Amino acid sequence: MPRTTSKPIAVKVPKPKRGRPKGVTADRKSYGPLGDLLRSRRAALRLGLLDVAKACGCSVQFISNIEHGRAPLPWDKAQTLADCLQIPLEELHAANLSVRFEFRSFLGEKAAARSAEPQNAASLFAMAVKDRKLRQILERYASATPGNRRKFHQAATKALT
Repeated sequence: MPRTTSKPIAVKVPKPKRGRPKGVTADRKSYGPLGDLLRSRRAALRLGLLDVAKACGCSVQFISNIEHGRAPLPWDKAQTLADCLQIPLEELHAANLSVRFEFRSFLGEKAAARSAEPQNAASLFAMAVKDRKLRQILERYASATPGNRRKFHQAATKALT
């Protein structure tokens, strides 16, 4: 028998990637309607924070702050974010509007909690956009002083009950 000397064949086995897949998190804590909407869509599309940040032209930290409710979504970034995450713009605006302080103080906490669901918030936003008088009222309310807002809220509550 002839003697053969063979070198062992090196088989390169790819190492598994470290960490969790993009868009996947074990954190189930709610950060409000906007944060929950963004995070769920990002996870469904398997996008990381970096992917979304690049698409919107902002930092990873900024997207994270929006998702965690530490920063509001600027209205000028809404369209690019809606396109990136394939969310209807009206739904994104409604979720953003529902987390803003003016909207919560205008409705009160119970009504704001009910409208926090994207479907309800989108309906409220769509109604406000179509109704010119309601839009004017909301614009005047947003520009009012805190004292006048309190008076407006009291008068509106009295009129509606």
